Amino acid sequence: MISLKKRVESDKKPASKQDAAKIDRELPYFMALITLMAASGITPFMSLKKIMHFDLLPNMSKEAKSMIKQVEILGMDPLSVMNKKAGETSSKLYQDFLAGYVSTVQTGGSVVHFLKSKMYSIFDLQGALAKQLVAKLAALVDAYMIIQVVVLTMYIMFVALSSTPALAVSIIPDSSSMARLSKMFLFIPPLISGILMFVSQKMTSSTYMGTEKILKKGLLLAVVAVPPMTIIPSVLPVDLGFFGLPYLMGLALIASAIIPFLEYQKIEKINSSAERATPSILRDIAEARKTGLSPERCIVHAFKRRGYDIFSGVLDRAVNQLGWGVPLRTIISNVRKEVSSWFVLINFRTLIEVIDSGGGYAEALDTLAESSEKMYNVEKEKREMLKPYVMIAFIITGITGFTILMVIDSFTGLAEDVNLTEGRILGGSTALQDESMRDLFAASTVFQAYLVGLFIGKITSGTFAAGFKYSVLLTITVLIAIIVVEVAPFDLNILFGKNK
Repeated sequence: MISLKKRVESDKKPASKQDAAKIDRELPYFMALITLMAASGITPFMSLKKIMHFDLLPNMSKEAKSMIKQVEILGMDPLSVMNKKAGETSSKLYQDFLAGYVSTVQTGGSVVHFLKSKMYSIFDLQGALAKQLVAKLAALVDAYMIIQVVVLTMYIMFVALSSTPALAVSIIPDSSSMARLSKMFLFIPPLISGILMFVSQKMTSSTYMGTEKILKKGLLLAVVAVPPMTIIPSVLPVDLGFFGLPYLMGLALIASAIIPFLEYQKIEKINSSAERATPSILRDIAEARKTGLSPERCIVHAFKRRGYDIFSGVLDRAVNQLGWGVPLRTIISNVRKEVSSWFVLINFRTLIEVIDSGGGYAEALDTLAESSEKMYNVEKEKREMLKPYVMIAFIITGITGFTILMVIDSFTGLAEDVNLTEGRILGGSTALQDESMRDLFAASTVFQAYLVGLFIGKITSGTFAAGFKYSVLLTITVLIAIIVVEVAPFDLNILFGKNK
């Protein structure tokens, strides 16, 4: 008995804020499951036994296993275990739920009423937290835009300094120091983007599962494609002219992003269609159940409804399988092979548990439909509120790339007209008069656009994999800006009475 107790105790880990965040994300769905099963006559303790095997709720599944072990192996009272767990967890919401449930049972209150009120309140809270998250993400994007403007100003000041040798030598007399400073500016924008990407990783997540594979594939392709393309200009004995370093890097980044972009588009198409359809399907099932139809007939009725786009094909196959007598659990497993939306799968899995728990009471199905609508509306509102930042990213990136390159080109032309009386000034040339250095600045701007695309994808969709689309478009935007600067007659020298 002592060894078993030690084994159970060894499964426990110190609670942390990170664990609390993971629990809070899964808690609404956990509470929905507990509530719906309770409405069907299943006790919360028996519900925990079912949730033990829920791979869609990995963190709550661990919590359920921990409590079940303490009851069945150590012989502890279920209420005592829940009360103890409430004191150990780092999640305030989870603590409030467990303590409230124990208090309701001990005072003889209505468990179902308590669970329903808690479920509805936590969904309302999730909606409020989603709005707060949008505000935080918006502030992060605003901070990025401000930093972009500051970096742009620093670029212009540095270019003006390095392109005016007489002024540059009075501040930084060493040409090697000026070269190091110019190279430092190459890494500032990508470094800032990397920091903000790291911050956004901790703030939001996607409802699509398996997108990490797409991200890894895209990054691996970029690592393989970009280095050879950047080496080409330095090893070839001929001048590539128009197709220099920035264009080769841009083409490499675009080529590396195309495959993951198309893969994510395919996933997004089926999953977005399924997410839009799920609340309507569950509502149709709930309303049909009120008329007395069997759960299976209700599902067939809901699945046959038209207007679900590409997801209708998945539903048609499910209806055919039901007609052949395939179990519902097997059908949902087959749906999982085509749909990877966590939102869709958790709702369908909950539907199966509700039906298995008591034949699918109309009240429980109605509660499931309502909770599904709340979940979907929260996610939809969050995405809609973040969409405008995509356009802002395109405007800022395009303007920044165009301005930086135009300023470099124009001030370099101005420096060429300066009469250098002493050949020793900066070794006889400025930091940006060298064509290779200007190409490096342009290539840095192209790479920055690629990173901004990944960042915007994470902000708007919760996954960096969604950003490959924006990376392609933003990289093309910057390449167009480079072409415009090289071809079009934009010249700041006219402000100084000079013509290139």
